Amino acid sequence: MAAGRFSFTGSGELRVCSGGRTLAAGGDVIAIGDRVFRLGEVDRVAYHAAARPHRASYSLGLARGPVRCRFGFDAAATELDGAREAWRRLVELVESVACTRIARTLAEAIAAGGTARFGGGGHPRIDADAEGLRDHRWFAGKVPWGRVLGSDLRAGQVRVWTGGPQPRLVAGMAGWNAVVLPRVVGIMVCREKESPGNH
Repeated sequence: MAAGRFSFTGSGELRVCSGGRTLAAGGDVIAIGDRVFRLGEVDRVAYHAAARPHRASYSLGLARGPVRCRFGFDAAATELDGAREAWRRLVELVESVACTRIARTLAEAIAAGGTARFGGGGHPRIDADAEGLRDHRWFAGKVPWGRVLGSDLRAGQVRVWTGGPQPRLVAGMAGWNAVVLPRVVGIMVCREKESPGNH
């Protein structure tokens, strides 16, 4: 492993250096260069990993209001163990501190009549409102919440299932808040099942 590119401490802190930039994470704070993000305050997240034989690429994005930043790093064969460990810790931190809270906030906004976006920024996008989900493209039909069975993340995509062998909706996992969609779907599907019209 390249000396100093990936470093860890016993207290759970980690540091990744890539392309002249440094990401440092500890507690509920991630600093990317001179931008500091408290995970309890971020409102958008994005992450993506791509593995190939003897090489892997990773990308993490954090945003709070108009402030947003992405950090990417690659790993060659001799660095894969350190890179995988850094990535595992980063994703666990973001998932445990930020994603659950963001999902609850978005689900509440959707239930109150708002619209939430998952993906985008050069990637396919899924929009959600109180009635259901739809692809963000012209003339796309809406999938009502009552028809949604679930959602998952696989092979760089977030997928929404309504039955059948293929997902009904697909968006790029690297877009903002795409990784949060399965949690939001879980909340909204439960609400739909518990609504008075379904009893």
